[in-house]
Amino acid sequence: MPQVTFQPYNLRLEVPRGTSLLAAADEVAEMVADDFFIGEMCEGRHECGNCVVRVIEGADALSPMTESERALLEQLKAGPDRRTACTARVYGDVVVGIVSPARHGQREEGRMQAHP
Repeated sequence: MPQVTFQPYNLRLEVPRGTSLLAAADEVAEMVADDFFIGEMCEGRHECGNCVVRVIEGADALSPMTESERALLEQLKAGPDRRTACTARVYGDVVVGIVSPARHGQREEGRMQAHP
């Protein structure tokens, strides 16, 4: 089964092929004491952007980007390494970084807060 690793927490989870990154993030969120992930508020309609993640490794192991996902990411001025977790499906090993909704349009380098 594919593995999804969530940074900066370095938490790894095995998921069945085709699982959404959102479902994996929701499962991992239960392992973290703080507000790890805001998640999806628009039920996958590509309206909120709260589930945007940064793909660190394994972009080719995710499902292709849909046109509505691409449009939302462009609207948010998100970088080319961003995906919506509600849409991206896992087909191989991937490493993603959790992005705070307030930072979707900003560069992430050095801005992620590490979990103690």
